[in-house]
Amino acid sequence: MKENIVKYTLEKIKANELIEVRVLGRKTYSGYFKDVDLLIKELARYEDDNIYFVLNDINEACYSREQKDKFYEKPKNTTSDNDIVKRSWLLIDIDSKRATGVSATNEEKNKSRIVSNKVFSYLRNIGFCEPICTDSGNGYHLLYKIDLPNDNDTKLLLQKFLQVLDMYFSVDGADVDKSVFNASRITKLYGTVARKGRSTYDRPHRESTLLRVPEVLKVTPIELIKKVSDQLPEKEQPKFQNNYGKDEFDLNSFISKHNINVTKEQNYGDGIKYILDNCFFDHSHKGNDACLFKMSSGAIGYKCFHNSCSSYKWQDVRKMFEPTAYDRNFEQNNNRVTTKIPLTPQPKEDEKGNKFQLLSEIKTIDRSQIVSIPSGFTELDKKIIGFNKGEVTLWSGKNGSAKSTVINQVVLNGVQRGFKTILFSGELTGNRVKSWVQLQAAGRQFNVPTKWENVYSTPTSIGDKINKWLDGKLWVYNNDYGNNFEQLLIDIEEMIVNKDIDSIVIDNLMALDILALDGFKNEKQTTFINKICKYAKDKNIHIHMVAHPRKNVGFLRKEDVSGTADLTNAVDNVIICHRNNMDFQKAIGDFFPVEMHSFLSSYSNYIEVCKNRDLGIIDHIVGLHYEIESKRLLNERYENICYDWQEVEQKETVVVSSIQPSTTFESEITKEEIEYLYDEREPPF
Repeated sequence: MKENIVKYTLEKIKANELIEVRVLGRKTYSGYFKDVDLLIKELARYEDDNIYFVLNDINEACYSREQKDKFYEKPKNTTSDNDIVKRSWLLIDIDSKRATGVSATNEEKNKSRIVSNKVFSYLRNIGFCEPICTDSGNGYHLLYKIDLPNDNDTKLLLQKFLQVLDMYFSVDGADVDKSVFNASRITKLYGTVARKGRSTYDRPHRESTLLRVPEVLKVTPIELIKKVSDQLPEKEQPKFQNNYGKDEFDLNSFISKHNINVTKEQNYGDGIKYILDNCFFDHSHKGNDACLFKMSSGAIGYKCFHNSCSSYKWQDVRKMFEPTAYDRNFEQNNNRVTTKIPLTPQPKEDEKGNKFQLLSEIKTIDRSQIVSIPSGFTELDKKIIGFNKGEVTLWSGKNGSAKSTVINQVVLNGVQRGFKTILFSGELTGNRVKSWVQLQAAGRQFNVPTKWENVYSTPTSIGDKINKWLDGKLWVYNNDYGNNFEQLLIDIEEMIVNKDIDSIVIDNLMALDILALDGFKNEKQTTFINKICKYAKDKNIHIHMVAHPRKNVGFLRKEDVSGTADLTNAVDNVIICHRNNMDFQKAIGDFFPVEMHSFLSSYSNYIEVCKNRDLGIIDHIVGLHYEIESKRLLNERYENICYDWQEVEQKETVVVSSIQPSTTFESEITKEEIEYLYDEREPPF
């Protein structure tokens, strides 16, 4: 037993709390302690046994039991679920699969290490706070700080949470223990030896220890735990419209019927995992990135582990191959058609063909060949698919409505998908654009507070990684070269040819000099927008353009965009950004039905599709949550978007460095005993 590790464990996990320790060997002993030194003194007699402790907060009344301040053989009472007053820890136990009653070989333990790193990375990317990482002797533990009541809802939540992790990450040689959700769970007292069977050269007894301890233990919000637990598939009730009749849906037949390429079938604790050759929604996501799951209950699930595809579920896969799988009746298309502006007759031009064409003369366009750049906003992409190349989107919104914030995220999501962008910001200096983009690319886990309230910055080390990721993918126009509209298009054309650009951002229209164009102000704007639309089509790029609204307007509508009406008529999409403030709430009653009022009060920001020419979508509103630490707009609270700048190689060896323990026994801790990694991207195991 390493006394200093035991002390440090109890200091970090059970500070100033009642501790129950159990000794499991040829006989069972239990003891309740508040004095850690006395506990360690009493433990000295049991070093040849397995030693465990209760993780969660114990009712102080238990201290009056017969085993107070001593170990008692076969006590009448030990800590039960009813004795836990609060859930303070979420335990994830990844153990190697092996014969019962023996220690793990190094090879077996290494399999649990690989799974542990995957679980750690997945939860980190969702937004989970840094856990305590430990070596249990034969496997690894992740201990997340939580603050939840000890009730049945919490029990069911954590049970489902562990089932999801088991489904996603358990493999043939190691699995996530889905049974450790009970409130009075005991776990290895770190610093003591794990003794299973005889200690042999191949299967030695090993000391459990702490591997990685955060400087500050932050509580993981319940919303993030729910985000994982909600991914547990539920069995669909057999109906004619979803299961071909009363019989259970046959996933194997579905896979065979649609020639789905399964690279491997793998059993896990509660079912079968079908590892796919690639993600259904992004074929660049290959390897083990995408899986189908068939649970023993009959429930079916789908998961792609890339952030950009995280919202897709089994039902989305089913509808991809069988579009009417969940429709009792075929839906009628009631989309409204955008009114066209009347035009004068044009003379026939031979290169364009007949002015009025027969259907046989019209070239058929395969809709699947249209390249769309997803926005990254889930509900928006479900409606409009994305921003088509060859088209123009006009953005508007009042000051503070997050227009630039939204567009920056659209740009970053495009980069994540392999699309290149040029950004013209006539109002911001290059340095401010850089800081803004870095904040959004980094996210709340990496940005740090400044001395000013609610102002955050991106550390230089993180900013450098973001810059490297964006090199060759995002260019910011240097405003020192002027803002002449026609000159800008010529310079952009050079970039399109040399850099294969996919999209352009013009933020904003008022920052461009269009004085050289013919006509009065409105005529100049009409000429400008027509040139922009033709330019997007000719160069096969998507252009995002920001236009401010007229001054002193009330609730902003499409007609309130400043300038000629031709701006909104000519473009393919018109999207308005709204901020949920007092003015917005006052306007709700005048513009929206009562049944929408609750939705329109639930988010900090909204984006409204006022026009979408491609699919005919109008009057569609998407709610988003603003995150002050990152300037991001989130699909759901605590969403954690991960961009590829975060990708690091998984190292096969553990890097050992120093830890900062309490001053009472700092000199006793050595590098070999406890590891603390300052680089958050380093795998813990």
